[in-house]
Amino acid sequence: MSFRITGTGSYLPPNIVTNEDYEKIVDTSDEWIVQRTGIKTRHFVDKDKGNVDMCLIAAKNAMQMAGVTKEDIGGIIVGTCTSETACPSLAGSLQRALEIGCCVSFDVSAACSGFLFALKTAERFMTEIDKCVLVVGSEVLSRYLNMEDRATCVLFGDGAGAVVLKPGNHVKYLRIFTMPDSNYTLNIEGANIEKDGKLVRAQVSMKGREVYAFATKEFDRVIKEGLKTAGIEAEQVDLFVLHQANLRIIEAAAKRLCIPMDKVITNIQENGNISAACIPVALDQANREGRLKKGDIVVLAAVGGGLSSGCAVLEW
Repeated sequence: MSFRITGTGSYLPPNIVTNEDYEKIVDTSDEWIVQRTGIKTRHFVDKDKGNVDMCLIAAKNAMQMAGVTKEDIGGIIVGTCTSETACPSLAGSLQRALEIGCCVSFDVSAACSGFLFALKTAERFMTEIDKCVLVVGSEVLSRYLNMEDRATCVLFGDGAGAVVLKPGNHVKYLRIFTMPDSNYTLNIEGANIEKDGKLVRAQVSMKGREVYAFATKEFDRVIKEGLKTAGIEAEQVDLFVLHQANLRIIEAAAKRLCIPMDKVITNIQENGNISAACIPVALDQANREGRLKKGDIVVLAAVGGGLSSGCAVLEW
């Protein structure tokens, strides 16, 4: 049993942080940020809001498009690495907010590949759940930034994206991977870690060059493997939805794969890197802009901390 996506939804907080705002905080400039990342703005959630608030809006938007109600939802899987609570899970909190009774709900943590890991997990559950499955990617990375580290603090933003899955044979290929991050390339250290007798606040740390090298090569590998296994040529794909890590990484990956950029959706310029939310937010954007039609072939691909990666080849 496979699935088909019947509805998409997303939410981006209204608080927009510009590169000019960062110029007042850290030694950087709009020119420096754009040249290295392509990012102009990003969204930060308000202090009185959290992950579940964004998830709720994205989920309701997806459910409305799919024409389903809370009674139709049998499972909720959320990809996130920034849940405010260890218990309940973010998925459990979303279940409560949606006022859904008994169902399967849990989180999946795979950093920027989190949505694809959640999607793969949902695929396995389609044989057990006779209802729809809600898959969400949501992050509040703004609360994990080191505002003294100009190399990382300008990259990330907040947001949530969601899809509603129903049974259907629309999955041509879907695989996820993890390789050991022996070089500690990308981390968010836990808030309960002690160093030198002090409690460490959870913050993003990243080795930019290593991330760039891994991401460009891994995009190439997982997409080529996905297309080959699915028996589809790159020119047959109608839209590529890649994780929005860095505009330069996306462009480099497209060049290696000989993919024209007009077949690749990009919104990192406005949203920054929102980790597990990148793909579902971009997918919803493309869907609502009319870039996706019934029967289209869509490739989703992500790389992230872990080191994690994944690729899906879907029929829309």
